[in-house]
Amino acid sequence: MAAALIIWATILSISWWLTTAAQTVGLATIPDPQNLAELGAYFLKVGAFTIGGGLTMIAFIQEQVVGQFHWLAPREFVDGLALGQLTPGPVLIIAAYVGYKVAGLAGAALAATAVFLPSFVIMLAILPVLDRVRKLAWVRAVMRGMAPAVIGVLVVSLIRLAPAALPDLFAIAILAATIGLQMAPGVGAFKRMAAGAVLGVLRSYLPAIPGFKAVAHLVGEATRL
Repeated sequence: MAAALIIWATILSISWWLTTAAQTVGLATIPDPQNLAELGAYFLKVGAFTIGGGLTMIAFIQEQVVGQFHWLAPREFVDGLALGQLTPGPVLIIAAYVGYKVAGLAGAALAATAVFLPSFVIMLAILPVLDRVRKLAWVRAVMRGMAPAVIGVLVVSLIRLAPAALPDLFAIAILAATIGLQMAPGVGAFKRMAAGAVLGVLRSYLPAIPGFKAVAHLVGEATRL
């Protein structure tokens, strides 16, 4: 347990040192995404400080990368989030996606490594005593209190992403259908996302159908009344 705390403190010290070093040379408070040292320090801090699991980490990244730093537009982040859900390791994929968008392949590799490193090292260090730690009363209390907070963070994140993810009635219809399928047994998450992807491809061809634009315009006008 002591070794885990020492390793965690070392990781935090490195990320703090990288950020402080960048600020002492006159850089802005917002990390420069083109600077690999600052990009790596940011994702290292995300991996070290964010508690609550991968979903909380994604919400935290969305809040800063889109809302504060403006590295990505909301639509770009939603695209990366969808890509991450279709592949193993959504947190690594969204970190790599952000890194790639702002700094290319080197940024993708660095961001994915930095965001994963703290939790990997800490878990590796505490594995020998993991069972004893999980049985501690204060650890169980922390987990019980953290669960509703994580849900709240996710709800706020989803509300902020909704305008970009639901730009029209077609997207809203896909959302409603997905929620309905979620209630049905035997329909896995991959099947639902694959169905949404197929519908998205089909939608791209709809404007080419004669009369579609006129019908869509009438429906849009009717929804405004």
